[in-house]
Amino acid sequence: MRVILQLRRRGGGRRESGAFLLGRQQGRITRVTTFVCYDDLDSVAYQAGAIAFHADGYAAFWKYCREKGLAVLADVHTHPGDGVGQSSIDQRNPMMPIVGHTAIIVPKFARTSSWSLSGVGIYEYLGDFKWRTHAPGDKTRRVVLTLW
Repeated sequence: MRVILQLRRRGGGRRESGAFLLGRQQGRITRVTTFVCYDDLDSVAYQAGAIAFHADGYAAFWKYCREKGLAVLADVHTHPGDGVGQSSIDQRNPMMPIVGHTAIIVPKFARTSSWSLSGVGIYEYLGDFKWRTHAPGDKTRRVVLTLW
C-alpha cells in the first residue's frame, strides 16, 4: 500500500503521521482510490511529534474533496511502538466525528508490512466519543486489502 510507504517516509521514524483515505461510494461497497496525507493539507500537522490537524487543514481538505468529487472513507495514522490501541487523545479527537467513520492505526511509525492488516488497529466511530474495535480477521471485514 502506497499510503504505508508515505506515512513511513513522512514520519521519518520519529513522529506520527497520518492520511485521509478517499474514494467514491458505489452502492454498499466503498473502495479507497486515493489518499491525502495530513501534512499536504496542514504543513504544521506533525510539528509536535503527534498529529495536530488544524482548521486550515480541514478547509483545504474539504476543498480538495469537492474539487475531486471524493468522499472521506477512513483515516489512518501511525503510533510509535507495537501498540495500536486508541489513546485517550485519539478517542476524544476523531478526525471525522461522523458515526460509522473508520479510523486505522498502524504501529511502529509505519515500519510494518504494506500487505497485511496484521497488527493494525481498526476502529469504528459510534458517536459521543465511543468506538468499536474491529479485529482484521472479524467476520464484519470492515477493512479489506486489495490491489489497486
